[in-house]
Amino acid sequence: MALSLEAQIQQLLDTQAIRDISALYNRYADAADGDKFAALWTEDGEFEIVGDKVYRGREEIAFACRAATEVLHFAVDSQVKIDGDKAEQASKLLLCHLAPDHKTLEFACTTTITDRFVKQEGKWFIKHRKSHTDLEFPVAIKAMGLVR
Repeated sequence: MALSLEAQIQQLLDTQAIRDISALYNRYADAADGDKFAALWTEDGEFEIVGDKVYRGREEIAFACRAATEVLHFAVDSQVKIDGDKAEQASKLLLCHLAPDHKTLEFACTTTITDRFVKQEGKWFIKHRKSHTDLEFPVAIKAMGLVR
């Protein structure tokens, strides 16, 4: 059964809203702005970094953001599937290491992202994000400058 024009427009609006959240994720992560970053999640949201841990709730998620001060994020290949007030997104992130003196920027790695979103009171939030680096995790965090 084909969607009505109104339903198609709503689906496009929801898809764009989710992509906007992903863009804000990158901007806030790049700025290490933990408070704005965590506000993109539901109160009980989960940020799963495969090989590291699952950060639960906005406080832990904000902490994870603040720890990555030398990483820049570039999202590509977003695919969004909407199902009422729930959605899924699959995408890739290109991650680069920004030197503390801001004089060099080097490609670090890619990560495969799978997201679950929920719509609460008309606004989309990340419920769960799974980030799986395409390099082995210890190699990836070194490339990103998270460990020396």
